[in-house]
Amino acid sequence: MSTDTATRTQAQAHAQDRARAAVDFRGLPAWYFPIAGCFAGIFDVARAYPTAYGVIPVLIVLNLVLSLTVLKTRMRLMKALWKNKRTRLLALGLVAVRFAVHALLGAAGLAVGTAVGGVTVGIVTAALGTAMAYGDQWLILRTLRAQS
Repeated sequence: MSTDTATRTQAQAHAQDRARAAVDFRGLPAWYFPIAGCFAGIFDVARAYPTAYGVIPVLIVLNLVLSLTVLKTRMRLMKALWKNKRTRLLALGLVAVRFAVHALLGAAGLAVGTAVGGVTVGIVTAALGTAMAYGDQWLILRTLRAQS
């Protein structure tokens, strides 16, 4: 390897290190997670109260508007989060939790198909979805900051 090649390789490595250090590992704002949690819980609430199905398009539009404006600079992080195997497992885990909550409420004698059951499952799923998404982001950001 010539001296020029070694110098260029070393300069490229330093540039990459500076670029990594310059990357701002700020996560999504805390207010975003309840919106994501609402996505998790609104379907159960809507089953109990069909008029709530009108909220779903509003949440979708709100999420798109926020993603394309306020959160545009952070979409790169979201793409990285969804590429992460842990995040995909978290999403599948949330679906499993939803079915588990349905089963537990049914075993406890609460009629899950009723309005109270649907709202209960919706609230539990929304709270768990919010907490799990925030916790997953916290862990990923902590790991990214430790590596830089």
